[in-house]
Amino acid sequence: MMFGIVMIVFGCLCMGYYLFAASYAGPTSSFLPFWLAAGIFLIVAGVVFLILLKNGTIERIPKFIRVTFITLVTIGIGLFCVLEGLVISKMNEVPEHNVSYLVVLGAQVRGTRVTKSLAKRLDAAYDYAVKNKDTIIVVSGGKGSGEDISEAKAMKRYLVSRGIEKRRILVEDKSTTTMENLTFSRKKIKGENKSVAIVTNNFHMFRAMKIAESLDYKNVEGLCAESDNRLLPNYMVREAFAIAKEVLVHNIL
Repeated sequence: MMFGIVMIVFGCLCMGYYLFAASYAGPTSSFLPFWLAAGIFLIVAGVVFLILLKNGTIERIPKFIRVTFITLVTIGIGLFCVLEGLVISKMNEVPEHNVSYLVVLGAQVRGTRVTKSLAKRLDAAYDYAVKNKDTIIVVSGGKGSGEDISEAKAMKRYLVSRGIEKRRILVEDKSTTTMENLTFSRKKIKGENKSVAIVTNNFHMFRAMKIAESLDYKNVEGLCAESDNRLLPNYMVREAFAIAKEVLVHNIL
């Protein structure tokens, strides 16, 4: 009985978080529908489980099927916890040394305006660049759906508006994924062993660093930007699935 009750409780929590986050960021914001779907599934599954338990159907299911199901659920939860641990492990990265280049990874632009998530990355890059006058900034991101200009162009405009000299900003405006961000940005960096810091939101840093390592960045560190705490649970769960996908397609090991 406890298993069914736990599923219903977690389903209600998922539904509650969806309503909270959707009222803040919009019902179709990236990955938010997952919480709605997960909530409905867990509540329905929990109710069905309790009904089957009450009428004795559960007891008639062969033991090996029940054990297999519990084992698979346990493995799935374990893998998810491991992935979240990896995400958390890189959420406070800062460069230990002055770096030659910052590579700021792109994120969604609405029209020509940078989103809050992207602004946090750019603010982190700005703060670092002000303190390190010789550091060059590579802004990376192409033009996607709903964007009037490339992410890189919007990023450059933002930094210039804050006082960063245009000569210090290199533009990579063809990429559409983290893998492409780092692949194409690497071509902007002069020198095989130049020190590089990847700038992205804290939840995204583990995956970005692992992809950079797979692309043979020789001297790379991370510079974490903050995230919106109200959407951080959504970002972190999404990131666990993203890491699993990168492993499956062999982008990271």
